[in-house]
Amino acid sequence: MSAFDKQPENNNFLSPLGFRFIVKKLPIVNFYCQSASLPSVSLQETEIPNPLVRIPLAGTKLTYAPLDIRFRVDEDMKNYLEIYNWMQGLGTPTDIEQYKALNKESEGVRPTAGTGKMGNVMQGVFSDGGLVILTSAQNANIRINFVDLYPINLSPLQFDVTGTDVAYLEADATFNYRQFTVASA
Repeated sequence: MSAFDKQPENNNFLSPLGFRFIVKKLPIVNFYCQSASLPSVSLQETEIPNPLVRIPLAGTKLTYAPLDIRFRVDEDMKNYLEIYNWMQGLGTPTDIEQYKALNKESEGVRPTAGTGKMGNVMQGVFSDGGLVILTSAQNANIRINFVDLYPINLSPLQFDVTGTDVAYLEADATFNYRQFTVASA
């Protein structure tokens, strides 16, 4: 069997237009998402000590880059505030109500197996998310599942009256997460 006998089953290329971004805690951001990047993954390496030549070996720890998205901000800023309020509850709540609001949707939710008591406490801090990649026919094909996602950066909004055309505001958000997995949709 030669290399020419192993032809791909699907000759369609991956389109950058075919995706859906989904995070349970961010329904309005999901709707207005304009772009999302599949983060890079790197494998740390190790070396075998040798006085003559460097001998690299595959490491044992994966490092995931942050997830970046861009979304168009709605007129009421509800999608911007979804992320802002989540970050406010995580970072510096000024009263207990902000932290309670962060954990409100986790009430009555059972923790994931093996998480114990901390699972219930941390349930509102994290949210699982996904990037659904579509086929050329706009059908769900692959789902990238992000585990324990939380926001770490929200870009500024630049208001400017000097523009000649209306350029609707967009914001960038960056998320950290524990890992991502790839599955068929």
